[in-house]
Amino acid sequence: MKVLISAYACEPAKGSEPVVGWTWALAAAREHDVWVLTRSNNRESIEAASPPANLHFVYIDLPAHARRWKRGPRGVRLYYLLWQLLAARTARRLHARERFDVVHHLTFANVWLPALVCAVPAPFVLGPVAGGQRVPRSLYRELGARSTAAELALRTGRLASRFSPLVRTAWSRAAVVLVNNQETIDVLPRRHRAKAIVRPNAAALLAPPPVAHAPLERKVALVPGRLNRFKGVGLAIRALVTATDWRLVIAGAGDDADRLQALARTLGVEDRVELTGRVPREELWRLYSEASAVVLPSLKEGASLVCAEALALGVPVVALDQGGPRALAQLPGVRMELVALGSPERCARGIASALGRVSPTRPLDFGLDGVARDLGAAYERAVAAA
Repeated sequence: MKVLISAYACEPAKGSEPVVGWTWALAAAREHDVWVLTRSNNRESIEAASPPANLHFVYIDLPAHARRWKRGPRGVRLYYLLWQLLAARTARRLHARERFDVVHHLTFANVWLPALVCAVPAPFVLGPVAGGQRVPRSLYRELGARSTAAELALRTGRLASRFSPLVRTAWSRAAVVLVNNQETIDVLPRRHRAKAIVRPNAAALLAPPPVAHAPLERKVALVPGRLNRFKGVGLAIRALVTATDWRLVIAGAGDDADRLQALARTLGVEDRVELTGRVPREELWRLYSEASAVVLPSLKEGASLVCAEALALGVPVVALDQGGPRALAQLPGVRMELVALGSPERCARGIASALGRVSPTRPLDFGLDGVARDLGAAYERAVAAA
């Protein structure tokens, strides 16, 4: 098939959504001729990665003078919408020349954001997308006032998006909606749920470096990721009060770092908590190798690249039972310690208990062959439904 993919985020050398855009585009190119619409600032890293000959990239952006106001994450939602308009126009022009069999919106992977390439008159696949997950009310205390306000504002914004014609059109046009978790199916209008399939986008990894992770006897738990209140790292620190023989390495930076250090001092566990600050990718692999377990205490998680990386390396994983971790745990061969949701105190005790149960696990294969197979099935289903 000829496939057109829209991937605003698509970079080989980064984590999170950029690497999802890259790995899924590579997987699609295993069996199809693929064109990818992406941002111009991704060009250098993409070309350095030497994509295969049947994976074609089309780089589009607003002129430099028209995007001076965009700096990093500031204004990204508005710029994304403007970029989507450019992408839709470019997609229609390309379709007139190439006659694509399938059009696929890949990133941003958010069910509440527009996917304007759906305007191309071809079978349309959306996702994998997330966005249905939310912080349980029982854990609002862990958020604090400021982040609770942000969570409530986000819920209000989602309600507005539900009635946006730009968002609803993508839902309606999609013949297949791939989602990261069951929660995202649950927020779709009922008439669209039958065409939704849970397929976590995190379970798509290029071969991770071979590492021999630390024996369980070391009892070192790793918490990788940005440090903000939504990541729930305080739950992992509180777990040390009960898990008295475990140490915690927190690999990441963010505005919650000072509070977390103060919490460790207050609880009397500061001698067993190490905050490394931001670490480069190569250093993160080393930290995985030194960990007896990885803890993902996020209060909500759409997908979880951290979980997938740890499982691919054979490192046991402890996570809250929701969102992306729960979806990953349902894949064949995956074994994780999922902690029941509840109050912050109950979750902390659950993490401590789970650390006491972790056992050796074999590395799992989240390679691109499985992604290529699942994408092929989604594309065939979309064409059949047209």
